[in-house]
Amino acid sequence: MSEHPSPYDHEVQHHDPSEGFDRSEPQVAAIAAFTIGSVVLLILVILSVQAYFNKIWEQAVHDKILVPPSELLIGLHNREDWNLTHYGYMDKPTGVVRLPLARATELVTQEVAAGKPFYPGKPTAPKKDDGPTITPVVPAAGAAGPAPGSAAAPAPAAAPAGAAK
Repeated sequence: MSEHPSPYDHEVQHHDPSEGFDRSEPQVAAIAAFTIGSVVLLILVILSVQAYFNKIWEQAVHDKILVPPSELLIGLHNREDWNLTHYGYMDKPTGVVRLPLARATELVTQEVAAGKPFYPGKPTAPKKDDGPTITPVVPAAGAAGPAPGSAAAPAPAAAPAGAAK
């Protein structure tokens, strides 16, 4: 024999056949109680997480949407309303003034009625909208179009009707 024992050189132990195996039935009541307890615990965890999420969500909505505006914002709106309804200097040294919105609208309406608006333009009727017009471009069979990214060559100009031949 060799000096190093083989892993297979150990003695096999046999047990007494009278010991057998556990012939008792599984404890069904304990297994069922554990299962039901686990399911109830899972449902409680889900409901508590949902309640926590709803609480955090409602708090965020309240803080960001439902809270009344700040005093600074209210003051800004009041100042803007005042500027829209009262006269004032925009630049006093140059004499540029601010008109109330109602007066400015009245002056522009008078200019347009007189036919001499400050800006160049002519009155045009709005174009009738027939809905979106989509014209599909279908190349002829076998015809290759221009390569992508290349400019198409312009079409030759037609000669005027009275031009010499």
